[in-house]
Amino acid sequence: MGAQRRNGRVGRILTAVTVTVGVASAAGAGPSTAAAPGGASQAFLAGAAEADITPPPWSTASDAAFVPACGSSPDQVGALWPGKRLYEFEKPYVDQAGTGRFVPGDPYCDADHTGRYEAPYLAGGSGANRWPTSTDPANPLGAQAVVSALGATKVALVVVDSIGLFNVTMDRIRAAVRSLAPDVSQVFVSSTHDESAPDPIGLWGPEPPGNPLPTSSSSGVDEYYLDFMARRTAQAVADADVRLAPAQLRLAVGRIPSNVQSCWSSYPFIDDQALPVMQAVATATGRPIFTLVNVNTHAETLAFSGVPSYVEEVSADWPGQLRAGLAAAWPGSVGIELAGLVGSVETPTVYEPESAQVLDVPGPEHDTPNPNGCHTVYGDPGPGTAAPVTDAQPYLHAYGQSLADDAIAVLSGHATVVKPATLAARSQSVCIQLENNFFAAAFAAGLFPDRPAYADPTCTVSTSPAPSPPGSPRPPSATWVKSDVGVVTLGPAQLVYSPGEVFPFTETSGHIGRQDLPFPTDCYDPNTDDYQCGAPLPDTPWISAHMTQPFRFQAGLGQDMIGYLFPPGNFVGDDGEVAEQPWVGYHSNHPGDHDRFGHGHADDSESVGPYAGLAVTQALDRLLGNGQAAGASATRPGLFVDGAGHRSTSPFAGAGFGGAAGVVVQQPDGTLRQYVVGRNALAWVRFDATRDPGTVTASGSLPYSVGTAGVLTTGGAVLVDVFAGADAIHQ
Repeated sequence: MGAQRRNGRVGRILTAVTVTVGVASAAGAGPSTAAAPGGASQAFLAGAAEADITPPPWSTASDAAFVPACGSSPDQVGALWPGKRLYEFEKPYVDQAGTGRFVPGDPYCDADHTGRYEAPYLAGGSGANRWPTSTDPANPLGAQAVVSALGATKVALVVVDSIGLFNVTMDRIRAAVRSLAPDVSQVFVSSTHDESAPDPIGLWGPEPPGNPLPTSSSSGVDEYYLDFMARRTAQAVADADVRLAPAQLRLAVGRIPSNVQSCWSSYPFIDDQALPVMQAVATATGRPIFTLVNVNTHAETLAFSGVPSYVEEVSADWPGQLRAGLAAAWPGSVGIELAGLVGSVETPTVYEPESAQVLDVPGPEHDTPNPNGCHTVYGDPGPGTAAPVTDAQPYLHAYGQSLADDAIAVLSGHATVVKPATLAARSQSVCIQLENNFFAAAFAAGLFPDRPAYADPTCTVSTSPAPSPPGSPRPPSATWVKSDVGVVTLGPAQLVYSPGEVFPFTETSGHIGRQDLPFPTDCYDPNTDDYQCGAPLPDTPWISAHMTQPFRFQAGLGQDMIGYLFPPGNFVGDDGEVAEQPWVGYHSNHPGDHDRFGHGHADDSESVGPYAGLAVTQALDRLLGNGQAAGASATRPGLFVDGAGHRSTSPFAGAGFGGAAGVVVQQPDGTLRQYVVGRNALAWVRFDATRDPGTVTASGSLPYSVGTAGVLTTGGAVLVDVFAGADAIHQ
């Protein structure tokens, strides 16, 4: 949920990465585990399918869904409830206010007895009451499904065009799959974070005209649409299942297109520029079955454009155009955009021509033009060499096609081909404290009608005991929510699922130390403006380093959607959001959502609270073996060093640091060891232990980049934890 225009709330240069493929055996089994060991007699199978999940247009015949509750026939439903409706799944109503659409106070037919008006209101950007008025026929909403099989084990990966489905909504999909394809043992679901799709959460429902808030006081959840979406998506899984064929995987890791400039809505300004790509190819024909591209930016272009006709359009946004580009390259195959670590990484600026080169070197903050406005720390292309795409509609194609072209290029030139010998899928529930007082109030107001809440830290005591009257508010004791994480391993490819909008440095680390965070400790003294009066706030586990396979895909908005996720020290919030220290003490002196550096934190209001990211990553890390499993990358507290021996948390030159020549790390015995690239280190590596592509600058190129996280040695990759290093090693 982007925050670029909110009211303070709530080349073509492409360098592919070479990796060494080694297949680690799957983790153990259990109630939430599906695993198939390799074997000569077992062939890896893959199938893919997709479904259109766009709300269909209204017709007289579609009113059969409201018979007999709202009339004895579809014709009578229309006669008794003549309010204008453009799509199916809109409850019949009388336009008593004369607005041309439902507004609170208009009489309506509560056919399913939910106690609220339901229609496919659009979610996310531009606030509440986004009644859809058109659909882009060339960019409909979709659901894509991949089924992989090895022996008797079948696992489905599903991606849905949505701002983010709750886990209970995903369970509707799984229930439908059980009836259509009962041999598919596990279904992992994620969302593209499309903010031009129907509201599955409840924050963007009907409001009177002129509501200035970005959220609604009425739920926007449309049960009719969610049932339709679940059925269509489950059918895609069933279709993929019957299309299973012997296959092999083509795997590669590229980077975001050179003409793309990352932007942010909240501090810190750290992005994930990796572009992992997975393609399944039929062994018999050599034809692609599906192509999956892992992209780490918001899909919110139309929603935040400010153009009324765009804001009210149903659209798959740029992920739909990425999929179209992949389908054009490989007709008959299924293109998939897997949303990654999108937290705070908003609509980027895209320059044309595609060969333009953004200068991805951190520098002064500035704005660049794009459909939504862009706050960045990266440099623009040279004068006269490129122009930004500023209109939202052509932008969708420009960005989607740039991504597709880079995925095609990296697969064409640098793919590793493998027949997976292992297939493993594991998931785990996690109980998370609902610290955000505004979210707790939304629960109490019934804005999240489908989501259970709990009164205890084990998520066993429900605050909504059944049965409860339709539309009834929850008790105010709803203080915990149950969420889910997951890990899927396909031979040398591994996908981790995190249930929200993950700030990239939460799971990939980054060039940031404790002193660079808004709150280095759990204490703030308003009398002395002291931030160091308490114990250090904990960092989140380095998930990308603890993954156990060489090709690492990180799915945000996976298995659930609980908002923004980041380490506790990065939370600032706003007045009254949480009742904990150090934030309460801080807001007694510093009202608003800006941190001690003056940076905004508009996204914090859309998080469950400061510790949600820690709870999620700790649960995910347990599934991965806490960094101790075979295949995990070695990490050490450390810093970058320049030729003169100066140390820094970043490899880039600045503040007396001449630019990285190597790293210094703390060994397990406490001694320090230095690695210099070209001497006792072979190359730079990124946060996922793959070789670093380097950075193009205005005056040449650098061997390191904003994703650099360590060095490659003869013994393997050594990743440098600069967050811990800044504490342990004197800079």
